[in-house]
Amino acid sequence: MPITIDGESYTLMVPDGRTLAGIAASGQWPQIMPGLLDETVQSAVNARIRDPRDEFTLHGCWRIAVGVAPELYGVEWWAASRLCALAQERWRDWSAWCVRRGLDVDTASGHRIVSGVWAWLLEHAHEEKDLHKVERAIFDPPPELRRTRAAVPRGFSEAELAAQAQQIAAMAADGADE
Repeated sequence: MPITIDGESYTLMVPDGRTLAGIAASGQWPQIMPGLLDETVQSAVNARIRDPRDEFTLHGCWRIAVGVAPELYGVEWWAASRLCALAQERWRDWSAWCVRRGLDVDTASGHRIVSGVWAWLLEHAHEEKDLHKVERAIFDPPPELRRTRAAVPRGFSEAELAAQAQQIAAMAADGADE
């Protein structure tokens, strides 16, 4: 999947649907960006994130991950995350439903898995009011994105960004020893 950062073209290496669903269920958007980049490019992007003089930050990665989610999952990031987490929480019920319907989660795309979880939920909404309640719970953006632009999404406070930068630097240092 092609993306552009500051005029440079990059390619996200899209994994199988089950891996994508696992990323969404865990809420780990960094596994999408920069995680799906080729290792060499990923190292360069991580270096840019750590460079205090470079304007490209984790927030830029978050915006890219959220921006490509509809192409990867067919829905916004938060909806994919909620749907996949629900399937993971209720794996026995969800997987049994998939078997009855002929959906092979091991070979399905991210779109198909997310659509399957949504169909599974719809099957249990018996009244229209239930449908609207479930729809809002899944598809409404998180509160921090519904507020003013001044709100800082979870994971982007100065303290959280500093902690993430330290983790990335530690991981980079571990990789340099090899």
